[in-house]
Amino acid sequence: MSVVGPDASQLSPLSASDIGESVRFEKVRLLFRNIPTNILATLVGALLFAYTQSNFVDHSSLVNWVILLFTIALARVGSFVAYRITATPNKRIWEYVFVIGAITTSTVWSSATFFLTAEGNMTSQILSASIIMALAAGSVSTLSYLRLTGIGFFTILMLPLILMTFLSNSEFSLHLAVVYLVFYLSLLIASIRFNEYITESITLRYASINDAIEINSEKEKAEQANAAKSIFLSSMSHELRTPLNAIMGFTQIMKMNRTDKLTSDQTRNLDEIMSASESLLSLIDDILDLSQIESGEFSSEPANINVEEAISGCIPLVGHKIEKKHLTLTTQTNFSDFSVYADPALLRKTLCNLLRNAIEYNHNAGSISITAEKLDGNVLITISDSGKGIAEEDMPQLFKPFKRLDPKNNVNGVGIGLSLSKQMVETMGGHITVKSTLGEGSRFTISLPQATS
Repeated sequence: MSVVGPDASQLSPLSASDIGESVRFEKVRLLFRNIPTNILATLVGALLFAYTQSNFVDHSSLVNWVILLFTIALARVGSFVAYRITATPNKRIWEYVFVIGAITTSTVWSSATFFLTAEGNMTSQILSASIIMALAAGSVSTLSYLRLTGIGFFTILMLPLILMTFLSNSEFSLHLAVVYLVFYLSLLIASIRFNEYITESITLRYASINDAIEINSEKEKAEQANAAKSIFLSSMSHELRTPLNAIMGFTQIMKMNRTDKLTSDQTRNLDEIMSASESLLSLIDDILDLSQIESGEFSSEPANINVEEAISGCIPLVGHKIEKKHLTLTTQTNFSDFSVYADPALLRKTLCNLLRNAIEYNHNAGSISITAEKLDGNVLITISDSGKGIAEEDMPQLFKPFKRLDPKNNVNGVGIGLSLSKQMVETMGGHITVKSTLGEGSRFTISLPQATS
């Protein structure tokens, strides 16, 4: 079972048992992939063995032995081809086929230790042992994917050699037997460790695929939830605007009524209704804009716009708030010298949001200033206030939507103005920065491209 493919993102995560089966299937695949290498090493070793032993044993026995190995090699080639052309190979069956082929090969090799090595001839025995040991060492990385295959192959290959060497009457037989035994144990340890390593690697690969599937699923759920949220916010914003506009309209009519003179309390109450309605309308507009940006439906239509026009369009909208808190607003006198290439509506809305922010978080009788400068082909518009400022640890949260840094502070809004301003400025190809000192105030700077000629 494999989860790799173009539709992997649509699959369900594998269970622990499925991962185990997939790992075993992958090991079998890797074993069969290494069959050509195994066969080549076996045939080269067989020819080398026959050549080195031809001076010590009967030639016909060597030829028959080599022919037997070639026959087994052909059978293994056939199993390799059959496995490759099988569309959905059965893991268990092909695992047994490979094990039988490997064990048969090692059995034929081990028989050479007894029947094709000159008894009592140290040179013949050492040459035979060297070739067998080289063959065993070279097979660790190609046969150890399945622990049973590796252990069985090396045991059948090496134990007859150790036993024959130990039983021989040569002077160094015991020493050589110990060396071969240590080599055999080293092979087993290397084979087991390689098997553990490859098992862990394949398991981690499938686990990472599982993680990717789960992450993709969660991402799709989040995107669907976000899309549903944007649709809901957009729909609710439109629905709320209708009765709110009616409230504001009737409030204005009542204030303009020349027939019935309003008392001071009635006038004050109507002013509060109008102020609250304007704040709520501004909030609804912000939520609508945010939902449009998040859904990708927000568009920008940039044009050359004079900074003075954009600022002059904002100040009347917040003038009553400035008067209410007795703030001092100072502006640069030469704004007419500055023009930017931006969306007029977005720029005006961004400036209004930053001005409202400077007002809401300012002290009574505080100050606000608006300046502009040119720098490297951009126009920098800065709005500064003398408010309480922002703590350094709160800076990373500043532009996150619905994040109120000081929820205990009696300030209107739900914390989306700065996030919306940042996204609108970036939509226009600019960026926004902030510098703030706790207890002294903040400076928000918008950088936008200069107007094109």
